Amino acid sequence: MDKTSAYEEIEKTLQEIFINNLEFFKINFPLIYKKIVEFEKLNLENYSINFINNKFQLNNTPTNQNFYEIEPFQDSMNRINKFDISSAFNLVKIEQLKNKNPYKNEINAYSYLNEFIEHFQNIDIKINKFIFLGTLLGVHINDFDKFLKAKTYFIFEPNIEIFRLSMFMTDYKILSKNAKLFFAINEDEQGLNNICKEFLNYNYEFNNLIHFELADKINEPLINELSLIFTHLGEMRHPFSEYLISLKRFHNYFVNNNYNLINISKIHNFLEDKRILFLAAGPSLERNLDFVHKNKNKFIIVTVAATLKILETKKITPDIIITVDGHHIISKQFEVDKSIYENSIILSSIKLDIEIHKLFKNENLFFFQNSLNLFEEFGFITGVTVGDIGIDLLLRLGANNLYLLGVDAAIDSKTGITHINTHSHSKKIDLDYNKTIDFNKTILYVKGNFEEKVPTLMEYKEMIEEINEKFSFINDNLKIFNLSNGAYFNNTISLRASKLKIDEVVNKDIFKELFLEKLHSILEKNINEKFKKNFAKENKILSEVRNIDKNINFYKNFKDIQQKYPNSISLDILEKYLKLILPYYNLLRNQSLANNILEKQLNEIINKLFVIFSLD
Repeated sequence: MDKTSAYEEIEKTLQEIFINNLEFFKINFPLIYKKIVEFEKLNLENYSINFINNKFQLNNTPTNQNFYEIEPFQDSMNRINKFDISSAFNLVKIEQLKNKNPYKNEINAYSYLNEFIEHFQNIDIKINKFIFLGTLLGVHINDFDKFLKAKTYFIFEPNIEIFRLSMFMTDYKILSKNAKLFFAINEDEQGLNNICKEFLNYNYEFNNLIHFELADKINEPLINELSLIFTHLGEMRHPFSEYLISLKRFHNYFVNNNYNLINISKIHNFLEDKRILFLAAGPSLERNLDFVHKNKNKFIIVTVAATLKILETKKITPDIIITVDGHHIISKQFEVDKSIYENSIILSSIKLDIEIHKLFKNENLFFFQNSLNLFEEFGFITGVTVGDIGIDLLLRLGANNLYLLGVDAAIDSKTGITHINTHSHSKKIDLDYNKTIDFNKTILYVKGNFEEKVPTLMEYKEMIEEINEKFSFINDNLKIFNLSNGAYFNNTISLRASKLKIDEVVNKDIFKELFLEKLHSILEKNINEKFKKNFAKENKILSEVRNIDKNINFYKNFKDIQQKYPNSISLDILEKYLKLILPYYNLLRNQSLANNILEKQLNEIINKLFVIFSLD
């Protein structure tokens, strides 16, 4: 065969691989197929495949840079021979966790994890999930699959053109024969987050050490990008034990007693056309405290409990207080003169601490669902902080003229301070921190409300995303003014407090009387009777789970029960437990020991749930 014929044969082979891949994506990943087709219409060429001296090359066309130092097939073999088992995203803790238990005599997720971690001197590392960071021509991808035989692959390539070229030399259809595939190709931030969430939810029992291969040094930033997302999505952010506490307190407030639970399943008009000033504990509140004091009678003041101490310094009494944290330490937020809160309307999560509950007059206290969606007809608020949850609640109650102050969702760009100085969690952050990924220290930059960019933390970034989602449905009848020198929120009006001039005074007494009347109109009556049927059903489900053999096919049998009862709160809590624990369980080499720990913990949780659902 002459050289020309050989080239033609190679070109034909590459074209066949590409067409097969294109058909594969059209059927199985239509969004990627659409991206490829749309890119081809642009008729751009920044990268190209060349065949020179019997070697394939991936070239940057403008610079003529070749991404491969050696021939791609030899490069693939070298990668496998040099594969480093330490190249992995560590989604589990290897060392004993500090035992954080804000709830006395309750099941604690930290101690449950430690029961596995204390045996981690003898672990079994298996590669079940694997990530390709960048593709280049992708020759190594099929070879790695033959070597690893992983069950799940995540291919992350930000450059659509490079990925398209990999379709000439990588057989993605064969890759999919024995493995589940996830692709993040030319994704925006939200798209990448969603794909990562799907990847982690699939076979979550293997979310311990997720190994990766870096295609090229240009892909190194992808390591940090995924580390941030995986940390953000970690199960310890909202552990199963918190949900157990919420369920137990729900039982206390609405089964043993019959306290006020408001229905927030739809939008009400209770706060319509009222000037609402919503105060949170960001640094901007402290700077604008005189403004709040001067205008306290010109707004309906709604605040989070964390601001009470600083409001007390100016004798500012809020009309409405929102509290969502269930930890007893939150009682410190109410260590102020009773006059600051005793006549305020309290809107509280069902997680409210029992001792804090005793501080309030029952006629002024109204609960809402936010940590557990126990009964869908009541409505349910999701969120990450009292700030975004509070905003959501106000919107559901009809607020359409809303002013935000102290909802910074950012760190003070000059001082590094996170909160007002009276906040128990206020701290100073090192704005130059750039070491390992740390949820409480890693600095990110986001669009600012008054500044071009402001520093923030991962938790606050999640809060920004939640608020932006809530504000994405703003209509012409809804005006939201952001007075905070922090993050910008979509569809809000940036306004400095010093520029705001209001003359009209609010009649607070009339407002309170009417607002209480409206809240009472959306209370759920006879809760105990309504829930007996649900609780009986949960007891039946728990009996089925308890009868499963914990050592033989427990996970499969559990999933079968889950399919039978898709709306069970007990199964939701147990699944959150399994999502947290199974990655640790699967690391232990001594499976007999792992089974014993798992069985003990499952029985404890099931027994706790039986007690809660007893209706006694």
